[in-house]
Amino acid sequence: MSEGNSTRYVSPATSSQSLGRESARWLHVILLVVGLAGWMIFIVACVGGPAWSPDGSQILFAYRDVENSRTAVALYDRATGAVSTILTEPTTKEGELALYPKWQNDGTRALVGIYRIIPGGSSYGGCELISIPVKSSLPLQVYNLGFTEGCLFSYPQVNGKVYFAGEDLRWVDLETGEVESQEFKLPAKLSEFNGVALSEHDGQIYYQRKVTRNVSDADKEEEGSEVGQLQLENFTLKPSFTFWARDLAALGVQDAHPILWPHGSGVAMIGVGKDGDSDKILFAEENKGIVRALAPDLGARPYKLGNLIWSADGRTLYASALMTGEQKDALEYWLAEIPPDGGRARLTKIASIRSELNADFETIFRLGMPISMSPDGRWIAATPAVLGKGTLDDHDRALFLIDLRDSARPLQRVPIPRQPAAAVPVPKVQQ
Repeated sequence: MSEGNSTRYVSPATSSQSLGRESARWLHVILLVVGLAGWMIFIVACVGGPAWSPDGSQILFAYRDVENSRTAVALYDRATGAVSTILTEPTTKEGELALYPKWQNDGTRALVGIYRIIPGGSSYGGCELISIPVKSSLPLQVYNLGFTEGCLFSYPQVNGKVYFAGEDLRWVDLETGEVESQEFKLPAKLSEFNGVALSEHDGQIYYQRKVTRNVSDADKEEEGSEVGQLQLENFTLKPSFTFWARDLAALGVQDAHPILWPHGSGVAMIGVGKDGDSDKILFAEENKGIVRALAPDLGARPYKLGNLIWSADGRTLYASALMTGEQKDALEYWLAEIPPDGGRARLTKIASIRSELNADFETIFRLGMPISMSPDGRWIAATPAVLGKGTLDDHDRALFLIDLRDSARPLQRVPIPRQPAAAVPVPKVQQ
C-alpha cells in the first residue's frame, strides 16, 4: 500500500520452520560502497558483536559453527551458565549473508537483522528482521524489509519501532507488526550507493551520509561526510557538521568509520589510517566539526581500531583493537583502554588470529568483532567466533567476558554451542 512517499509492508507471523528455507544459503563476502571515499564494507557471516540484555543477565552473540557449516546466534544465560543456539542458517554454499543480533528494549525478545544477496535481484540484498521469544509467549515473528543495505548497520529502537537506513528509512512497528518506509527529507535525492548509516544514543538517532561540494579552484567535486541527527517526527536529516576529504588528509587519516559514539556535547569517531598506518580517534563537536585527533599509544606495533565505548565518567574509551603478531600472517585481538586526553593505553589480549592484516580483514574486524559493555558498566564482552574456518584455534572460537573491576583483567570463556539446538552447560560467571 502506498501513501504519498511512504510505502507500507505488512508481514504476518512466521513459524520457526520457515527459517529452514530450501534455497541455498550464501556466505562470505558482500561488497557495498557507501560514504566518504567509498566505504568498502566486506561482510562475513555476522556483524554487530555481543548484545547484552537490558538487565545484563543474558548475552546474544553470533558465531560460525565451522564443523557443521552453520552460521548462528547463541544465547548465553549468566545465571545458569547455559549457552544455546536460538537461530541458525545453513552455510554449505558460500555467498553473501550477514546476521546482526540485538535485544528488544524490554528484554523479552531477541532481534536478529538478516541481510542476504538475492541472485538475479536488486543490487542491494534482502533485509529481514527476526524477533525471537526469550521471555515472551508471542511466537517467532519475521518482518520483510525488502531490498536495502539497512541491515548491515546499527538498527536503533525508539518508542517500540526499529529503524533501518539506506537510501530511505524503513522501520518495523513491534506492536502492530507493520513495516513501513519513507524517503528522507533532503535537498537532493541520494545517489545509488550513497546510503545513510545510523547510530543511537539515549533515544536520539544520529546519522552519517556522503555529500559533495564543488571545489572553487578545480573543475571537480570534493567528497565529504555529513553528521547530524535524524528527526523522526518529520523524517528530516538535521546536519550538525560536515568534514571533507581535505580535512581528513590534514589529520593523517584517509577515511572515517560511519558509526558515531556520542558523549556529552561531542562525539568520537575512528579515523582510518592510511595504508599500513595505525588508526586515530577523531573528536568532534556540534557546529564545530572535528576539534582534535588522538593517536592512541598502544605500543610499537601497527594497530586498527574496531569500535569505541565511553566509560560513564568520560575518562576512558574502551576499544576493540587488532594488531600484527610477531609471526607472519598472525594477528592479535585486544581490548584497549584508552585515555581520551592521551597517555599509554592498557591492553588485554583476547585471542590470536591466523590472517594477514589487509583492507578486507580490517572491515571484517570492524563490523564483525566489536566489543560491548554490560548495562552496569562492569563487564566487557567480545568474540572472534564470527571468523571463518582456519582463522582460529578451537579455544578462541568463544565468547569472552572481561571484568573491569578486577585489576588483573582475567578472561572468562564461554564456548560456542556444539549442537546447534541444544543447551551446553558452561561454568557460571560471577555476577
